[in-house]
Amino acid sequence: MQTWAEITDDFQRNWPIYVAMPFVAALIGWSTKLVAIRMMFRPHTFTGIGPLGWQGIIPKRAPQMVTILCDTLTPRLINAKEIAERVDPAELAARIDRPLRAEVSRITRKILAEYQPTLWNMLPAPVQDFVIERVQRSAPDAIVSVVDGVVDRVDEVFDLKTMATNEFLNDPTTLESMFKSVGRREFAFIRRSGFVFGFFIGLVQVAVWALTHNPWVMPLFGLFTGWFTDWAALRLIFYPREPKKYLGFIKWQGLFQQHRIPVARDYGSLIGTKVLTPDRLIRSLCSGPDNDRVEKVVAEVLEATLREELGDLSNYVDIELRDLPLFSDIDFGNLQFAGISAGRLFDGFLDILSGPTKGVARVGLDLTQIEPMCAAFASEALVALPDLLLDSASDYLTETLDIEATMSEKMAAMTPEEFENVLHPVFRADEKTLIMVGAILGFLVGEVQVFIVEHLTH
Repeated sequence: MQTWAEITDDFQRNWPIYVAMPFVAALIGWSTKLVAIRMMFRPHTFTGIGPLGWQGIIPKRAPQMVTILCDTLTPRLINAKEIAERVDPAELAARIDRPLRAEVSRITRKILAEYQPTLWNMLPAPVQDFVIERVQRSAPDAIVSVVDGVVDRVDEVFDLKTMATNEFLNDPTTLESMFKSVGRREFAFIRRSGFVFGFFIGLVQVAVWALTHNPWVMPLFGLFTGWFTDWAALRLIFYPREPKKYLGFIKWQGLFQQHRIPVARDYGSLIGTKVLTPDRLIRSLCSGPDNDRVEKVVAEVLEATLREELGDLSNYVDIELRDLPLFSDIDFGNLQFAGISAGRLFDGFLDILSGPTKGVARVGLDLTQIEPMCAAFASEALVALPDLLLDSASDYLTETLDIEATMSEKMAAMTPEEFENVLHPVFRADEKTLIMVGAILGFLVGEVQVFIVEHLTH
C-alpha cells in the first residue's frame, strides 16, 4: 500500500489516468447495458460454433414468454365473449347487404346445382332467378341468426388465447416490437443508469488503485461494475411495486410501475393494431384451427332456417310442387309472354313437372340432402365471409370492438403484480445470464484498461 506522499506524486505524474478511470468505468456500465439489451433481441437464430454461441433471449424464449403474456391477456384483460357481444348483428347485416347478395347468389347456384341437380336443372332460368332472389331476401335475417348463434357459443368455437398465441409466434417481430415499444423508457433508463453507476464505482476504483496499484483492481472493478449496474438497473425498474421512502427522504417506485398509464396505452395500442385486429380475429374465426366448429354452428343455423321455411318435410311426400313455400310465394305481377301471364305459364310448368304421380320426391327435390347441403353452404360462406366483412364493415368493426381502449383501461386497473408480468418475463427469463454477461464484459474491459495503464506508466 502506498503512502500519501507516493500517492500524490503518482497522481501528479499520471493524473490523466486517474481522471480517465471513472469515465472508463462509466463507459463499461453503459456499454455492457447496450450489449445486454442487444442480446435480448439478437440474433433471431442461434449463432455460434457447436454449443458455444448465442440466440436472442426473446426469440429463444418466445413460446414461454408468449404463454405468460397470453395468460395475462386472456381472460384477465379481454375474452372472446366480451368481444363478440359488442357486434350488432342487424347493423352488420345492413353494412354488408349488397356484397352479401352477390355472394349468396353465387353460393346458392353452386350448392343447388350440386346437391339438388334434378330439380335445379329442370327449373327454367327465370324461375331459378326467382329462387335466388328469395334466398337473397332472407340472407340478412340469416346473417343475424348466424351471428347470434356464434356469439352464444363463441367460447366453444373460438379460443382467443390460442389465436393470440399463434399471432405472436407466427410473427416474431410483433413480440419484439411489443417489448421494444412498451419497454422503451425502461431500456433508456438501463443505459443511463449503467453510465451513472459506473462513474461512481469508478471513483472508488481511483482510490483503491491509488492505494494499491494492484493489477487486479481494474478487471475486478470492471467485473463488479458490469454485474452491479445490470443487477441494480433491473431491480430499480420493477421494485418496489409501490412507492417507498429510503433514508427518510428518497422516494422511489419501480420505473415500470411509475409509467403504468403510458405503458398501458402503448400495450393497448399494440395489441389492438397488431394482434387482436378485426382482420385477424375474423380470419382466425373463419379459417383457424377451430373453424370446423364454427362451420357446424353456421350449418345448424342455416338448416334450422331452411326447415322453418319448408315446414315439416314429412308432409312433402304427396304435395304438389306449386304448394312448396319456395314457389308459392313467387309473384310474377303483370309479366306476360305472348299474351299469356307468366303466372299461368309457371302453373302449367309445375303441373307438367308433378305429372300424374305427384310428390316432391318424384320431381327431384332430394330431402336427404338438406343437411349436407347446409354444411356445404356454411363451408362456402366461411371462405367468403372474411373478405366480405372486411371490405364493407371494417370501420364499423374497428370502432365497435374498440380493442385498443379496452386493453388500455383494463391494464391500468391491474394489480402491480399482474402489471409487472407484462414486461418482466423478458428480463426474468435469462436475468442471471444477462448479469453474468455484463460482469464478464466488464472484466475484459478492465483487463484492457490494465494493459493500457501499465503501458502508459512505463
